[in-house]
Amino acid sequence: MSLLTLALLVACGSKDDDGTTPTPTPTEPTPSTSIVDTGPTTDTDTTPDPLPEPGPLMVGAAQVRMPAPVGIGTAGFGPFGVTSDPSPFSVLFPATTGIHGHPDFQAIAMSRGDHYTVVFLRTDMIGVFQQLRRSVVLELEERTGRDLDDQLIIGATHTHSGPGRVVDGGGPFDIIVDYFLPEHYERMVDAMADAVEGALDDLKPGRVGYGFADGGLGINDRRCEDGLTYVNGDLPVLAIEQEGELHAVMLTYAIHGTIHGIDELLLSQDVSGGVEHAVADRLGVPVQMFNSWGADMSPGDPVVDLQEGPALPSGSQRIASIGQAVADQVEAAVVDLEWTDTPDIWSRTLRTRIDREVIGYGPDEFDYEYGAVYCTAEGDCDVSTVEEGLDEACLPFTEEFPAPMQTEFTVGAVGGLHFVTFPGEPGTLLAEQVLADVAALGATPAMFLGYSQDYLGYSILEDDWWQGGYEASGALWGPRQGDYLAAEVVEAMAEALGAVPPVADRPAPVLPFDTEGYDAYLAEAGTGAGTVLVEPPATVGPTDTITVTVAGLDPWLGAPVATLQTAAGDPVLRGAGMPFSSDDPLFRVSLSMDPPYSGALPERGYHWSFEFPVQHPVVGAGPELDGDYRLSVALPDGTEVVTAPFTVVP
Repeated sequence: MSLLTLALLVACGSKDDDGTTPTPTPTEPTPSTSIVDTGPTTDTDTTPDPLPEPGPLMVGAAQVRMPAPVGIGTAGFGPFGVTSDPSPFSVLFPATTGIHGHPDFQAIAMSRGDHYTVVFLRTDMIGVFQQLRRSVVLELEERTGRDLDDQLIIGATHTHSGPGRVVDGGGPFDIIVDYFLPEHYERMVDAMADAVEGALDDLKPGRVGYGFADGGLGINDRRCEDGLTYVNGDLPVLAIEQEGELHAVMLTYAIHGTIHGIDELLLSQDVSGGVEHAVADRLGVPVQMFNSWGADMSPGDPVVDLQEGPALPSGSQRIASIGQAVADQVEAAVVDLEWTDTPDIWSRTLRTRIDREVIGYGPDEFDYEYGAVYCTAEGDCDVSTVEEGLDEACLPFTEEFPAPMQTEFTVGAVGGLHFVTFPGEPGTLLAEQVLADVAALGATPAMFLGYSQDYLGYSILEDDWWQGGYEASGALWGPRQGDYLAAEVVEAMAEALGAVPPVADRPAPVLPFDTEGYDAYLAEAGTGAGTVLVEPPATVGPTDTITVTVAGLDPWLGAPVATLQTAAGDPVLRGAGMPFSSDDPLFRVSLSMDPPYSGALPERGYHWSFEFPVQHPVVGAGPELDGDYRLSVALPDGTEVVTAPFTVVP
């Protein structure tokens, strides 16, 4: 294994919550692709036509299920030390076998006309890469005739149980996300564009409101090397009303997105899904959560109300507990939101170089032309110390596979709430510095959207970097990466506000990843599709778990959806007014094949199992059942399968 491979694993992946890092194994590099678009750079010599006056406020929202097949590998953890059966959708990474909270895309749009529009698109992924975002912008331009480059903010929840195979970087990048799969990438781009288009199509007259909650109970400080035990639980809440009714809510929360480990072989929204679903049930509307300064904020262990119930699979109870703790705070904050139907709405996307020259390193400082990582081993968690010579012992990127040399930010405002994006995983202290600096420009209050628009690994303050440790090791451009990016995003806000002259030579947008020339995957037939293979028990109590198995279709076509119903066929509704379904974190979904993928037969059975607790041990995280129920399972081809009824005895 090359040192570079190990470097990229650390830079773009993440340690488990216990701080451990998997042991890597080698892989063959593949060629990298060009990243620079052929479009023009910003022309500051032209005088734009005056903009029309903003019109009435229109707001909309949409949600689209992510087209990630069970069997694809995840992203963020290294693909090491975990085995699974083979899958046609995974090469280096272990194939997933189940779902806990189906990943999706959610969009909220606010507009007072084409020139006064902002769309926030939340993705259940490890991160957003500028090539992927560019693909979505171009797809939307082809569909709508509008260039949303300034107006579209794409952020990731940073779940490590989101699908990989969306980065065509080659070489070490394959260790992060598995080999690029063009057809999967195209399906992801289309679904993201569908969510944005759906939110724009949903636009109706309304209001925008914002406020702040305190999410401190849901997080812990995991960066021991800085000698601090410190959390910032500030949690901006942005809400939209349509025609007098609350319609959707967006949260910005700093919580590292992983509780599930790679060995669980799950596609999952992970902790962000627990937060979103719990808050949605309290408020009665869809909720989307953007991550912010999650680099050093691990998921917490809040104390919540518990009740009798079965033991849950790994991570489920903790995810539900964090969700309920955060929901308590957001529910209280929504009462005091500041509302307006005439907000200022604006945003601007600006790009900047990132390399050792523009960062300003001297000849003997961080002397790596193409970037470098892993300049430190795990730090000393007992005493905060400064490690001398860290930038002389890094693992370098190469000319063939360099670190990214440009990135992008979007800054803007919705009413009185300003926002900035940040490309990757910032630490809390760095994010606080950015917010203080943009406040000095008059951009206050503001929300900080990390993991958005692009991904450059970890970013912390320079003084903090020299104390070593895991987060320091993941900065692609060394000790000053965090300070440089912080200064650049503040500069972007200053330029957008007219406080400084515009930079004349900003980089052009990157090229999207190339998806030409692949052979389309042909979904296999499913033997016995539409047959219930395992019925629920006839009678169950609060400490029981119900499991049902149905013969379904190839996972490339999508996972079936099981809906909890009364025996009469009426859906059992969540607080958000939607049925309890297997796409919620209440359920675990698993897939087995007969024969497995290694068996070469004309047809195979795809056996989908759905498991959920009769009574969730976390109060509020599941339905209160008493009486006769059944499950209705919808296959992707429209086939509906209904199980035998079961009786819940209190």
